[in-house]
Amino acid sequence: MTDKREIEVQSILYVWLSKLGKRRLESIKASCDYMAKSRNIIVSNPIWAFFWPMVFSGVVDYAGRGYYSLTEPLILNYHTHFYYINYRPIGCKYQEVSVGIYISNTLVNDNGIKVIRVDPRSILKRFPSVDKVVDAFPESMQDETELKYYNWKNKRGVAELEKEGLKRFFSIPEEVYIRELPSRTINPDAFAIAYCYGRVINDESNGTYYKDKKELVTSSFAMPFMLYRVLQLETMASRYLPEKDGDSYIFNGVSQPVVNELNRILCKSIKYE
Repeated sequence: MTDKREIEVQSILYVWLSKLGKRRLESIKASCDYMAKSRNIIVSNPIWAFFWPMVFSGVVDYAGRGYYSLTEPLILNYHTHFYYINYRPIGCKYQEVSVGIYISNTLVNDNGIKVIRVDPRSILKRFPSVDKVVDAFPESMQDETELKYYNWKNKRGVAELEKEGLKRFFSIPEEVYIRELPSRTINPDAFAIAYCYGRVINDESNGTYYKDKKELVTSSFAMPFMLYRVLQLETMASRYLPEKDGDSYIFNGVSQPVVNELNRILCKSIKYE
């Protein structure tokens, strides 16, 4: 569960972004480091505790060239209830369920905010599988023997090299296959996508779906935020938001057709129980 002090810092960052507009990731990181130190909040990586949850939830988005900003205000129409993103409804009863996200049983839209209905399964159908995404990354002639693999046991998948700056690669040595991952300023989801594919080639799971409970559990490490957002749209239909429990994300109210489409994207690495 998120610490109350972490939510307070997220709220401060939210106001900061709303006042100053788009900010570079380096500036955001420095602000997160400062607020963790000044408030004596002990976290291993402040930017992941304070800032990235807002990117995952969709209230902050990548604005290009290493910049991030608040997303445009939006209303999600679920017929029986409505989610207001970056827009606080006035004149109706509502509840703030996350920083920048409000839920109400009433639709109020005096400012012409875009109102949409979503179909998570249809959205996922447009996503390519992770192997195809990785294969589209630039080919590299880097010697794989110099790489430091995240999966140190199998020495396959995502690896990094610290030489005149940090670079990351995806390598399958026995196939003489190596791709260079775009930097976070170019593709914020590249590392997570490649890591998910690394789990596939190393026969590791990318999550477990409990059919009777309609509950999907995934690792919180290297979860592509675009996939997280679509799964969040699915949980919102049942008035849930994703939960973080230790090293896992828990998505409640997820239908099997949505999981089936996710499983296609993740190259059949979701377990069904």
